[in-house]
Amino acid sequence: MKIQNLKINQFGKLKNKEIELKEHINIIYGKNESGKSTLLKFILGMFYGLSKNKNGKNYTDFQKYTPWNEEDFSGKMKYTLDDSASYEVFREFKKKSPKIYNENAEEISKNFTIDKTNGNRFFVEQTGVEEELFTSTICSLQQEVKLEEKEQNTLVQKLSNIVTTGEDNISYTKIINKLNKRQLEEIGTRKKPR
Repeated sequence: MKIQNLKINQFGKLKNKEIELKEHINIIYGKNESGKSTLLKFILGMFYGLSKNKNGKNYTDFQKYTPWNEEDFSGKMKYTLDDSASYEVFREFKKKSPKIYNENAEEISKNFTIDKTNGNRFFVEQTGVEEELFTSTICSLQQEVKLEEKEQNTLVQKLSNIVTTGEDNISYTKIINKLNKRQLEEIGTRKKPR
């Protein structure tokens, strides 16, 4: 997946910003309190929405990033999936569900599951990536890079598969182990031929 363009109408301290992202890795840097974490939260908010649940914090993400002057609390983002399909999502953060458009500028928002708690699940259905996994791997928010053991194992396996085979779901190690087992069963070893 590649995010191509971000248009922030207003989100937290960011206002009227347009950002073009390049191929491969993009590094966002700047001084403290310049809006780097806010930009990452904007991306997360575009894909997953903003939580109105405090979850032990003083303010919800929705409260934290709502503009003080109550102006346009919205933005849009263009992205392309690995299958080369391009989409644009427009989100008014005060509304539950975003508007999703395909590469022909046709609104396809209703093609995805909408639930009362999480809103439109378009990005999860397109990529299979839940918000927790996204924040732990794809984008790194300050102090939020943490994975449970199960996610660590999944990530390590997928990275290992990508490095050895170019695909995240093909395990070189599993294939070698199966071949070795079959060789032992059908041929044996030098000391103990079959």
